[in-house]
Amino acid sequence: MKTTNLELKTKRSLNLSLKLWLPLLQLPLEELSAYLDTISHENPFLEIRYPYESAPSGRFLEDLALSSESFHERVLEQLVPPLFPTGLSQKTAYEILCDINEDGLFDGDIEHIASLCHVSSEFVESIRKRFSKLEPKGIGARNQKEAFVFQLDALSDIDDELYELTLKIIENIEKIDRFSKHKRFSESMAIIKKFSNIPAIEYKDASRQIIPDFFVDVEDEISVRINSDYYPDIVIQGGFSSKHENIKEKLKEARDIVNLLELRKSTLYKIVLLIVETQINFFIGGELKPLSMSFLADELSFAESTISRAVANKYIESKRGIYPLKFFFTNAVTSKGLSSSQIKNFLNEQIRYEDKENPLTDDDVLKLVKQRFGIDMVRRTVTKYRKLLGIVSSKERKKVYKVNQ
Repeated sequence: MKTTNLELKTKRSLNLSLKLWLPLLQLPLEELSAYLDTISHENPFLEIRYPYESAPSGRFLEDLALSSESFHERVLEQLVPPLFPTGLSQKTAYEILCDINEDGLFDGDIEHIASLCHVSSEFVESIRKRFSKLEPKGIGARNQKEAFVFQLDALSDIDDELYELTLKIIENIEKIDRFSKHKRFSESMAIIKKFSNIPAIEYKDASRQIIPDFFVDVEDEISVRINSDYYPDIVIQGGFSSKHENIKEKLKEARDIVNLLELRKSTLYKIVLLIVETQINFFIGGELKPLSMSFLADELSFAESTISRAVANKYIESKRGIYPLKFFFTNAVTSKGLSSSQIKNFLNEQIRYEDKENPLTDDDVLKLVKQRFGIDMVRRTVTKYRKLLGIVSSKERKKVYKVNQ
């Protein structure tokens, strides 16, 4: 019986630490104080002391309520049964959420998440599509078209004929004129006009300031400095002599918060330092090198899922600007060590400044890639990257250019 009680206490303690750890690691810096404030209100032995300039004023907390992370918190609350009935489905959904950007769109890698969760890519994709049932409608979609489909699927007061027409219009939005003579075209367009291009638009705050977690200076030496101005001090006070179980549990929670906050700092510092060392060429004006989260996990002896959570919603500030940590992860696509990011950036630039009268075909872009990087690549890879960037074909771009003119 004693062993059983000990096991139960140990399990309860581990669950509590995990519950506290994941938000502390995941939260962006600008929300950390507000999160700790909430915990301190529930724990009489925790006192949060803020640096002079970063104490969260009422206006600051109000801004946080409108921020994109509040959007993530809202979604997190919905990752429960019956839609996500098992621990595995919830874990997979959480990893998907980590890769949903501030617009509410999914920009992650299904295969990477499958590897993290030890499931098939098909399973991850099925979990992602369940996000169509969540609020705000459209979140978790890969692009604006799919966001529209998610929002369409959420409608309950639409008949089959109107649904099918609206779905076809969404899927062929570039060729919308072909549907204009349909008897229910106006009804369908009225529905589409109500959809949001940006699923998380209500949570976006255009004036919101991104607060970097680290400052990086690369001169004669590399300097990586944590943004300590936004880390509050935590003081544990009173109650140490009590033998009451509830009081002892609150005291342990307070100690856990102190330890976990320090663990957050040290974990992020190790990750950022290795990123900067690996991508030093970028910080002195060059391009990114291939870098994967699995490499960091191996180098730092962390689980890959820990790296994924740690880099979410975190930023570095350097002379080149402010960048999210996820920006620095790219995969090698050639034996020359080029990254997909480099090639996609090049492709994007070529199309941005293309001749509007004669837009570049995928074959044209392929030739330019081969000339620029001296690599052997097939056209379908260029097509794949173009679609990942959300760029339509040269024929469709030419139509868009004409309309804009």
